[in-house]
Amino acid sequence: MKVLRGASFLAMALILSGVLARADSFTASLYSPTATVDTIPVVLNGIGGAGYTVSFSANGNPGVVRGAVGGAYAIPVAGVSGGQAEYYTGDFGSPLTTDPDPADPGSAGNYFSTGTGSITISFGSQQSSLGLLWGSVDNYNTLSFDNGYVITGTAVQNAISNNFVNGYQGFGGSAYVLVDTSFTTVTFSSTQPSFEFAGVAAGVAPIPEPASLLLFGSGIFGLVGVARRKFLA
Repeated sequence: MKVLRGASFLAMALILSGVLARADSFTASLYSPTATVDTIPVVLNGIGGAGYTVSFSANGNPGVVRGAVGGAYAIPVAGVSGGQAEYYTGDFGSPLTTDPDPADPGSAGNYFSTGTGSITISFGSQQSSLGLLWGSVDNYNTLSFDNGYVITGTAVQNAISNNFVNGYQGFGGSAYVLVDTSFTTVTFSSTQPSFEFAGVAAGVAPIPEPASLLLFGSGIFGLVGVARRKFLA
């Protein structure tokens, strides 16, 4: 009896941990993610939008930039067309262009650059995922969440398995990173110039309804009950 009662509690623990708990993880690829209906894109024109705020460290020269400056920042590469690098013309999901010249209409748009400082994005409610185009991935770049989850540039380099080298600015040097974690605040930082990123968007994953959870739980406990009857028999 005590063994079976313990099994019942263990079954409930497994249900709650398996359904409610979220494992922090990320994926990286060279192709653009698809926006979902619950996406909150971070707007780079004017820095502001519904549901979030953006702040910059007082030192290290972080900011919103456009174009490229040697030794300071380079445009994140979003794709390739005809052997030429492609760039976002705007925010998450915007059209791509092969024109990097900021003086030209319809050319590569604004993006974030941390310099040797940091940029923090705080959302007004808890989010479950984050997407971004991580430009010229360097091992001294760091992505930190307020729940303690940290992703380093080295981890992204290893995940993409594309022979990354620090500072490579062509196609294959940047990566689309999708993060699965529960957070409200995320900080981008770098100890050397620079952590460049664009196409930032956060989202909220669907949560199982309480009724569904209870139904799933009753099924598990039904199996426990069957085992108990067989044990007593």
